[in-house]
Amino acid sequence: MKYHKAKKKYCANHKQNVQIGITALLVVAALSIFSQLGMTESITGAVILKNSCTGTPDVYVLVGSNDNFVWAFDAALGCAAWKFDAGGDLKATVTSENGNVYVGTTESELYAISLADGSEVWQTDVDGKIFGSVAVDSSYVYAADNTGVFGAYDVSSGTQTWTYAKNNMKSDVIEKEGIAYVVNEYLKVGSLLAIDTSTQAPKWVFTAKSQILGNPLVTDDAVYVPTTENTLYKLNKDYGVAVWTFKTGKSIRTTPIIDTEGILYFGSNDGYFYAVNSKDGKLVWKYPVNAVMTGAGAVDDSNVYFGAQNNNVYALEKKTGTLVWEFKTSGKIHGSIAIYKDMLYVTSADYSVYAIAAETGQQIWSYKTKGVLYGGALVVES
Repeated sequence: MKYHKAKKKYCANHKQNVQIGITALLVVAALSIFSQLGMTESITGAVILKNSCTGTPDVYVLVGSNDNFVWAFDAALGCAAWKFDAGGDLKATVTSENGNVYVGTTESELYAISLADGSEVWQTDVDGKIFGSVAVDSSYVYAADNTGVFGAYDVSSGTQTWTYAKNNMKSDVIEKEGIAYVVNEYLKVGSLLAIDTSTQAPKWVFTAKSQILGNPLVTDDAVYVPTTENTLYKLNKDYGVAVWTFKTGKSIRTTPIIDTEGILYFGSNDGYFYAVNSKDGKLVWKYPVNAVMTGAGAVDDSNVYFGAQNNNVYALEKKTGTLVWEFKTSGKIHGSIAIYKDMLYVTSADYSVYAIAAETGQQIWSYKTKGVLYGGALVVES
């Protein structure tokens, strides 16, 4: 009887081992076939990457997706260098400085990630959900969350060093010359805080008559604030008082951009894309898009480029507002346009990032992630 039990046990174990061996062989064979077909070439951090890069990119395109991953692509080839699981939804454009990538999530986490290989440098818990981009200087990473906490975190370790608390902060943090700019919301009214990072207190506060849903543009001598009261404000940078205002037909939710000649470009929910003189706030031209726009555009010597929620990317001649070309994606474009040399990088709600030739509007490559891309792309040289 004992012999028969032992024999049955041996047969069962042998059968199980054979099944495991066959399964392992099938997995190896499948990976080999997929690799030959170009479906996958590498495994990074236990994540199989489709169309992965075989070398280190000279220039990265970085995007955050609501599939919880930060993705890094080769800007020239469109292959995936790495992806990092942040464990939470990513709503904004990522930030990169000094060889690291910094990003906050809606799961109340702040990360520093190595640009070289996508490995985690550090992670820290924050007080609330982070919806906007973070800012970085030589000492700190600055992040704002929806509990109203603006925090400074040690750039090397992620340790929270100091905080400033208010109400509800969902905007990007912008840091320039020791001043951090962030929007605070309270009872459907937006205030732009200019926080001195040395004193840890506001230098000034500008309060609009409505919400501020677009991020401000900070230049060397002014701050431009888009508002849902259909108004773009130019503020004095030292005191936060209005220099001039420009009215559109509906709310403004895009961050303005500015060219070397001092012309501002931005879209409005009235369906027009505007060019306005930054000196006096006078209209230069406007172009009918007939769609909502929320992301910042990009500008070069000849054209201005922007995306809209009719799924289109537009190139306009910047002096006249004449259409040069348009490119259609399969989803709404929520984020900003990135430009690097002669290439545009566009994120879409169709889960894809696109590389487009700036001169012609021709698609050079695209890569499909597994989530909506609400933030824009960031281009970083390695």
